Amino acid sequence: MRLNQNMQSLNVYRNYKKNLVTQSIALDRIATGSKINSAKDNPNKLGVSEGLRMQIRGLQMAERNLQDGISMMQTVDGSLSTISESLTRIKELTVQAGGVQNDEDLSIIQGEINQLKEHIDYTVNNSEFNGVKLLNSEKVTNNDYPKYLNHVVGANAKEEINIPVFNVTTDMLIDSEGNSLKNINITNKNELDKNLNIVDSAIETMNSVRSRYGAIQNRMDTSAQNLSGSSFNLENAESRIRDSDIALEMAEYARTSILHETSIALMQQTNRFPQDVLRILENMK
Repeated sequence: MRLNQNMQSLNVYRNYKKNLVTQSIALDRIATGSKINSAKDNPNKLGVSEGLRMQIRGLQMAERNLQDGISMMQTVDGSLSTISESLTRIKELTVQAGGVQNDEDLSIIQGEINQLKEHIDYTVNNSEFNGVKLLNSEKVTNNDYPKYLNHVVGANAKEEINIPVFNVTTDMLIDSEGNSLKNINITNKNELDKNLNIVDSAIETMNSVRSRYGAIQNRMDTSAQNLSGSSFNLENAESRIRDSDIALEMAEYARTSILHETSIALMQQTNRFPQDVLRILENMK
């Protein structure tokens, strides 16, 4: 007769330990909502997931930059709209001054024009977004050649938009001969054509500036939509790699729980085998 190890009990115990590990993994995934809770869980997938997370964060920051840029363009456009209304009124008053007006009337008209010019300069000087002024740059001496502000709009190098910076104060709204809106004087009827030319040039400059900012805002809107879509797709890809399928993990946890309880019952049963053998041997004496 040979006395061997209780192989049945050892096999049951080995499966018991295996199921216990599987159950623990399923429980961790349910608790954290993640399939990868440490590098050992899946080193390759962890690297891919972390790379995607970096891209996602970069895209999200770029999208926030774009939203800030869009807000800046909206702020500037509001100021330009106010300035355009003032210029339109100055044009009306300048034309009116060319009619049958006496000196007192011309003085009153000039007074209103002066008020409008002051309002334009006030609007320009106080138009800013987070400390950035786009309409009153002392470095700009000719609005045909503005300076530029680099605004990052992407997650990669050199993904940026060059935003022009102008100077549209009344002394920089000039005609082709260098006459500025600031010095317009309608009390002299002989200068009607000159005054109209100055106002028309100012309106033309303002329309050009406004259209350029409008085009930039459209570009930013499109870029923001593209970034949002790219970020959404990357988030879905990262989720498929990292996030747990809770229903699947719950089913796995339930399965291993049953196997765990079954293994305990079987170990109790197989551990009685040697005792049963001894009892049989004792009865054979």
